[in-house]
Order: sequence, then C-alpha cells, then structure tokens
Amino acid sequence: MPAWLGKPLLLAWRLLDLLVPKRSDHWAFFDHPLKPGQFIENARAVFEQVKDDPRVHCRVFVRGGQRPPDVHDDAHVRVVRLDSLAGLWALARCGVLLLTNSTALDMSLPWRNGRYAAPRPWLHRRVTINLWHGIPLKRLFALANPDQRQHGDRDRHRRRERRFYTGLVASSAIDAYAMAAIFHPLPPTHVWVTGLPRNDFLRIAEDALPVGLREEASRVRALRGGRRLVLYAPTYRDASVATERAYRFSDDEVTQLKQVLRRHDAVLGLRGHYLVNAPAPLDPARHLDGDVLLDLGHAHFQEIAPLLRESALVITDYSSVYIDALYLDLPVLGFAYDLEHYRTRQNGLLYDLELAFPGPMTTTFPALLTALDAALAQPQHPPDERYLTARRLFFQHLDANNSHRVVQRIHAAIAANSPARCQ
Repeated sequence: MPAWLGKPLLLAWRLLDLLVPKRSDHWAFFDHPLKPGQFIENARAVFEQVKDDPRVHCRVFVRGGQRPPDVHDDAHVRVVRLDSLAGLWALARCGVLLLTNSTALDMSLPWRNGRYAAPRPWLHRRVTINLWHGIPLKRLFALANPDQRQHGDRDRHRRRERRFYTGLVASSAIDAYAMAAIFHPLPPTHVWVTGLPRNDFLRIAEDALPVGLREEASRVRALRGGRRLVLYAPTYRDASVATERAYRFSDDEVTQLKQVLRRHDAVLGLRGHYLVNAPAPLDPARHLDGDVLLDLGHAHFQEIAPLLRESALVITDYSSVYIDALYLDLPVLGFAYDLEHYRTRQNGLLYDLELAFPGPMTTTFPALLTALDAALAQPQHPPDERYLTARRLFFQHLDANNSHRVVQRIHAAIAANSPARCQ
C-alpha cells in the first residue's frame, strides 16, 4: 500500500472506528507482528480454547496474504487480511482485542516505501487484553536502563494505550508486580494472574496439541534420535551492542563441546532469537552438522513448546525460556559471558540471579563445559529447594488451564463493561 493512500485511509478508519458499534462476540487475534503468517504462542493458545465456543466469533488477522496453514475458516472462525478494506471493516466491528505486543506492532501495515503505520483503534470502547508473550527476566519499557528505555519505549501512543488495557496476563503475584511496573501507566488491578496460555502447550497431551505443534514435536524427536536434547537458547541483544558483545564458539570449543555431548549420548540444538542482528554463536555452515549440533531455529520450528517437551536440559543467558523449562522440571544451565555488561549497560535484570536462576551460572566456556558435563552425568534431576523456590517465584499455577482462566476473565470483563464498551 503506498503511503499517500494509506495515511488518509487510516485517518478515515479511526473516525469509522469511533462510530461503528462493537460486537462483544467478535474477538480479534493477530498473527505474529514480526513473523508474518505465524499464529503462535499465547494468542494461539487462547484461540484453541475458544475456536469451538458458540459464544465467540474469532477473527484472525494476517498481513501480506500469509495465512497460518493449520487455521481454517468455519462457522466461528475467519482468517482476514488486515491490509484490506474488508479487514479494516472487520477490525472496526471487533469488541475484543487480543494483543501480543501492542496495537502499533500487532496491527502494523507496511507501506511501499519500506515504512510502517498501524490503525489506532479506540480502546475505551473495547475489552482489550495484552497476552504478553513471556515472563520478563530483563528490564523492559518503563524499567529498562535509561538508554534502552529511551529507545524501546519511545512511542507515546504505545505508552498511552497501556492505561486502557482491560487485562494483562501474568504468571504469579511477583510477576504481576513486575508487569505492572513495566507496563506503567497500566493500573495494577488490571494485571491478571492467570498463568500464560502458551504454557498449556507444555502440559497437555501431545495428541491435544494443534496440528502444527504435533508435527514439530515429531520432527525434533526424529532429529534427536533417542538421544538427550540440550536446548541452547540465548536471548536477543539490542542492536547497538549485539555485534560487539556476541559470543562465537571457536572451532576448538565446538570440538570439545561435541566430545562432551557424545560421551553422554546427547545432542545440542541451537534456538536463536527470531530477531537476528548479530552472527550466531554456532556457525550454521561449519558447526551445525545436523547430527550432534542441530539447527532448531525459527525457520524450522515456530514455537518453543515442542522443543522444550523434547529437551532434557536448557542452556541460556538471560532468556525467560529457562523459566518455561521450570514448568517441566527441566534442569537449567546459564552461560552469561557478558553478565556485568548486561546488568549495567544493556537491558539490565529484574531479579537477582542467585534467587531467580536455580542452576549453575557460568561466564566462561571452560566453566560452561564443566557444568554441562556434570549435568549430563546425572541420570535424573530431582528439584532441590533452590529450584522449587525459583519455580514458586514465577508460577502460581502449574497446570494446563491457563487459557481457560484467561477466557473466563475475558467473559467476566465483557459482562462488566457491556454496554459501555461493547455495544
């Protein structure tokens, strides 16, 4: 869409959105803002909960014509192109918005000049839920270090819209305090300690998973071939420091790593962040051999749940993927080679790692290799008190009913706000 046409259209749509009555039974879902066509994580889990509910008409908005391959239209579900007049009309009718990040990202539309803009819906007329994708370990938005806060929270519309969220999901009482501070000026009473819907995908039976996740679980199981899987998932680093602070394993280090893995009949799978702004720690051409060192990246596996379900151990630095691992009682191992720099110059950390990370936290490759060797030498991982304390810190619920609790809260919010917000 050319910018000269798009901007007037979005201004006209904002006026239309103010005037059009909302339907509280029309729930808007959005594909991933940075992975077009992928309908995943919390939004997908809530969708799976309500897609057959006669009280709900699901509208799954996509961009660029890339439809999720395992989501099909039926009596209660429609996949709609947001970048179309029909899509903008459907969005104006939706009385419930289920965001995964913010309206600016979830509804972003590309112009032909390479820039982006998004519809600005009137949130006070709707029930708007932010299904934030994870439990933050690092400082974000209002709590980030000054430089990152200025960059990451620079959109005034994004800051302003938080006060209109009906609900923001959280996983525990402690997580709720953190989320309320991060999403300031959101009223703290609007944080819902329901648990994260996507964690249901860690606990439910495999045959109850969406088709795409079942296929991914089967593929990763075939790749590990009966061996134990070590999942290595380092976090995203801000573009300003990503290249200079990136860790790259040398050929000699890779040789040593493979020796330890083979000794314990294990394989290691690399799962980088979907935002790639620096060379990978393991060179895809030289190191990822498809046998002992596997590529489990986003191009091959959309979700983390199938990988965690097949894992025996998780290695990370500051990614909350290790918190997801606690949901499955998996052992965790840290490789934080830039710990002090991350604390003071990058995003920073919300928690003391001594309390929040219940495994060895290494900062050098020799220490990592020693800790990995020791962890794989243990046939089982009985959680100790430190592990259980960290798990209690992050989880109030340890079941597969998180999506159900979110949906209950949404229906209660609709009832409480009708007809004021949803006519």
